[in-house]
Amino acid sequence: MFNKLSTLIAITLLIRFSVCHAENVGKFSVNETATCSDQTLSLNGAGVRKKLFIKLYVATLCTQTKNSDEHQLLDMGQPLCMRLHIISSKITSEKLVKATKEGFKKSTQGDIAGIAEEIEIFLTWVNQPIKKGDVLEFSFLPGNKIQTSKNNQHLGEINNKKFASALFGIWLGSNPVQLNLKKKLLDI
Repeated sequence: MFNKLSTLIAITLLIRFSVCHAENVGKFSVNETATCSDQTLSLNGAGVRKKLFIKLYVATLCTQTKNSDEHQLLDMGQPLCMRLHIISSKITSEKLVKATKEGFKKSTQGDIAGIAEEIEIFLTWVNQPIKKGDVLEFSFLPGNKIQTSKNNQHLGEINNKKFASALFGIWLGSNPVQLNLKKKLLDI
């Protein structure tokens, strides 16, 4: 009798944990590891970006070593990978460009000196037709490189550590696009 009760409790907890985990990423399946620009990284955290109760995308942050300190991560001392899995047809390239500009402004407190040219180049990469199911990937690699891809197609590369910090700061900085998304990416 005790074994049956223990088994039932274990199964109930497993199902409950699985459902909670699925809710944390918008019922979107997220792998524990990812290969980003030939680097194998581990999932640091994942969450859903919402605006006015509309789920827009699932963001996943992968790192070499799990880290919940945004200052260490934004110091760009290790490879990082951010993936945006588009889950809404409400996202358009125009809206994404506008949101990205606002994100850079918030991330840098309006001071884009030294990265303005890089931001404009980056915006040309995100200003492409976008649809539900698309995946945007931003990888930071040793040598201060940011590689950008869409649906595994390389879009370009920028070599500027300050730009990299500002880009990841959109989600992880002191004034992030969404605070509860930041907490989920940092798994805190």
